[in-house]
Amino acid sequence: MAREEQYRAYIATCAQLIAESTAKFAGGKTLKQSYVDIIQKQSKQATRPSKAKKEERSPEQIAADILDALHK
Repeated sequence: MAREEQYRAYIATCAQLIAESTAKFAGGKTLKQSYVDIIQKQSKQATRPSKAKKEERSPEQIAADILDALHK
């Protein structure tokens, strides 16, 4: 699995370098982050526990809200 990730990072870096060279030539814009940076950021976010909002409505209120939304 690690070898596959290394290959993906290599290919993404090559593609990024090609895109940057083309963008410089044509006057375009490029991405500010690399593939590796994006993947690392996503993996960090996935490992963080999510803070779920505590439901304060009663089951009857939730059901009524759902029915109201369906009838609109």
